[in-house]
Amino acid sequence: MYLAKIRQGQEMRYLLRKSIFDRDLGRYLFRQVYDLGPRPGDFIHHGEYRLPFFDEGLEEAVARAVGNSNVAGLLEELLWEFLTSEEREQLARTRRRQPVKLMPFTPEDEERLRREIHLFDRRRLYYLRYGAVDQSRIHRLHKKLCRPLFGQCRDEREYYIAEQEKVLHPAEYRTYVFAIFDLQRFFGESFARYMPEALDQELMADRLVEEICRLNGDDGFWEEVEGQGSLRPHLQRYLVMFFDYGYPPRSFTYDFTRDFINRHRQFRWPEWKPDDATEVNAIFGRTLEELRSMSKRELARLFRKRAKETHPDAGGDHERFVRLNEVYERVKKRLG
Repeated sequence: MYLAKIRQGQEMRYLLRKSIFDRDLGRYLFRQVYDLGPRPGDFIHHGEYRLPFFDEGLEEAVARAVGNSNVAGLLEELLWEFLTSEEREQLARTRRRQPVKLMPFTPEDEERLRREIHLFDRRRLYYLRYGAVDQSRIHRLHKKLCRPLFGQCRDEREYYIAEQEKVLHPAEYRTYVFAIFDLQRFFGESFARYMPEALDQELMADRLVEEICRLNGDDGFWEEVEGQGSLRPHLQRYLVMFFDYGYPPRSFTYDFTRDFINRHRQFRWPEWKPDDATEVNAIFGRTLEELRSMSKRELARLFRKRAKETHPDAGGDHERFVRLNEVYERVKKRLG
């Protein structure tokens, strides 16, 4: 269950919703659980000992929706921002933190990752976790970071990610938008992957609008959200981030320091592990040993053939195309 926030003119309306799986449609939708109106605080009663309790009708509706015996605890989490500071302090002291169990990623999780998690979701999680402007290594995103999005409808996922985006400083907004829409691919400059502020901003704005319009019309991405004649609310915040905020000012000292660090960085991506051989086989259709036994000309010929098949402009997968290039460069270096 999650708290949806719908802007109506100058007013915000709050709704409790729950993601459900529709077997007929084969996708997740949301169901309305309770309309809290513009003032959710009206449904919170402030009792003794600085502990809140909730409207009886609200608790009954949530209990019917989730069958959770600890309805009060769930509502405390969902409506945390509407509790008083004294209540939040008291609840923080009385709550017992459960140890986090680090569960391995199962084959079922792999299938859910492939089926449920969109590339745009991964791009956002990748930046929020690693702060990486360059998205060419997005395949290295830790899969477990996607777990919180499993079993969620598109609406709930957008609210979840919007909550994660609160860690961003306003000075990062434009760079963040540049990264998550992978606008780097429209620029050939060598510095595009780490200094977007030095690029043509008008061209960047044009490409961003095109990408937002494309995503706005992607029914497969939005699932339960019906098509609209205007920009979907969940995308509006990215236009605000880009056009209402600028890049942070850079000083000579900052640029000199970053250049020094980058030129003396000793980090190297780890070499292949044995498990990577399966991925190489899946990408090239050849084993790693077969690739190593080829001449440079044979390898280049095979690469061009696979590149035509996987290139996004030919209907291929962008992430797979990036991985193909990376594997090719590594094998080529090993051939000397």
